[in-house]
Amino acid sequence: MKTRTALVAAAVVALSGCQALKLTPPASDFVGHLPDAHKEKLMALNDVPSQPFRGGVQTFQFDPQTSLLTVIYRLPNPRWYWNTHKSDAEQDVFPYICEQFGQPISQGLGVRFWYSGNGGFATDVVTDATCRQLSQSQAG
Repeated sequence: MKTRTALVAAAVVALSGCQALKLTPPASDFVGHLPDAHKEKLMALNDVPSQPFRGGVQTFQFDPQTSLLTVIYRLPNPRWYWNTHKSDAEQDVFPYICEQFGQPISQGLGVRFWYSGNGGFATDVVTDATCRQLSQSQAG
């Protein structure tokens, strides 16, 4: 009986630890109005397991209430730090995001990146206006 109680207690602690690993992205003023069909597809990203990324991990959090997708890059160690700046990251990833998520973005999706950890930051939200502006600057 003691072993069973100890196992249950260990499972509760382990599960609550997993729950604590769920990061809460920084607040955003963005509110989009994405059609429900796109929301359903993007909700699946919340269940995608973490993927390795430059020594850290990448995860997704889609908020269907605001139609905001946050791509989270998290460092595995608090002593590590991001050796990049917000403006550099935005210049590198915004064109890629417009290419990959162009249709949902044009219909109301917002996408941002959050580099979580020491020296971290959240990028501005990529919107349809952002993608149109990037397209015009590449054409001209």
